[in-house]
Amino acid sequence: MEGLLEEGELCIFRPDLIMGHDVLTPPAVEMINKGGIPRLKAADRTVIYLDHFTPPKDKESAEACRLLREFADRFGIGRLIEWGEGICNVHLFEGKMVMPKDLVVGADSHVTTGGALGAYSTAIGSTDLAVAMASGEVWLEIPRPLGLVFDGIPDVWAEGKDLALRSISRLGEEKGLGRLLEIDGKIIGWMGDDNRATIANMASESSVAAAIFPDRGGDGFGPLSTRWSHETLHIDIEGMGPQIAVPSSPDRVEPVENVEGKNVDQVFVGSCTNGRLDDLRVLSSILKGRKVHPDVRLLVIPGSRAIYSQAERAGYLKSIIDAGGIISMPTCGPCAGGFLGILPAGEVAVSTSNRNFRGRMGDPTSKIYLTGAAVAGATAVRGVITHPQEVVS
Repeated sequence: MEGLLEEGELCIFRPDLIMGHDVLTPPAVEMINKGGIPRLKAADRTVIYLDHFTPPKDKESAEACRLLREFADRFGIGRLIEWGEGICNVHLFEGKMVMPKDLVVGADSHVTTGGALGAYSTAIGSTDLAVAMASGEVWLEIPRPLGLVFDGIPDVWAEGKDLALRSISRLGEEKGLGRLLEIDGKIIGWMGDDNRATIANMASESSVAAAIFPDRGGDGFGPLSTRWSHETLHIDIEGMGPQIAVPSSPDRVEPVENVEGKNVDQVFVGSCTNGRLDDLRVLSSILKGRKVHPDVRLLVIPGSRAIYSQAERAGYLKSIIDAGGIISMPTCGPCAGGFLGILPAGEVAVSTSNRNFRGRMGDPTSKIYLTGAAVAGATAVRGVITHPQEVVS
């Protein structure tokens, strides 16, 4: 496609993969049923997840799961991912389901995670999901690329989440809206897939169309990338330590030292942003041989069954449990305010999830601070927002 596409042009594409889940797929199913559509042209390229409100928290959630099971059976959708297998934007990008240069469309804003693998992965709504499943095609506007280059090497405690937060604070919606982020820098070449996934996932908070990393094979950027952008934003991360997003927006970012000492009621480690194996490794290293503060609840949710199993074999879950943390099966849980760990009025949470909007995890008067796993672990031990160095030194 390179050289044939113009920025702003509307084109019809055949996605390599189409994704939906238990929140945004039921409206698409209703549209397909009302339209009397007899078959789906993209049934073999569609994957549907039961992950947001599962295990079903109420009658409505259970009915949504049943609706999608029946829909998948009736139309021959071979990949219905049952609850417990994983969060969509974690499980979808495990294994070989998505490959570099694939075109992925998903009815979830954080499907941008696929850019970590060199895929063009972009969000669609329920209506476009219905059309994509039925026709096998989707309309997309060719985005204007924006180079995002991380300059320098951060502090030893900085994680992918910290780079993500720093970039969001610089981009905001004004610079990122509808753009294709082409992410590069020396640190990116050294970074593991879990941290790359966190950065691509949170790029959605800047309202980008997609965020894409260079293919590890060295073939440059992937589909719909017309060229390396003539416009580049450089972000200085030299010596940067852990960052934290303060209530109530992901772009309100400060060094964690600026808010140390803030009392916390709950710590949540999980979600499609930071529920990966490396996050559980970091959390375990902070908690090992220590105890969660008696005034803090620590909830940990691995992002998929595979991660859960790997973390158990590595001893990470034992360290978390021995410290006083609670482990749940893979689910989105409190991230979207669905269930598990919902905050009452006035409480404060440190969360490794992607959004800290007012009321996101419960009562509108509760407050959410976004961090990486190291700060989350240190905070769980101390009971106040804490730089991890203060715990391990």
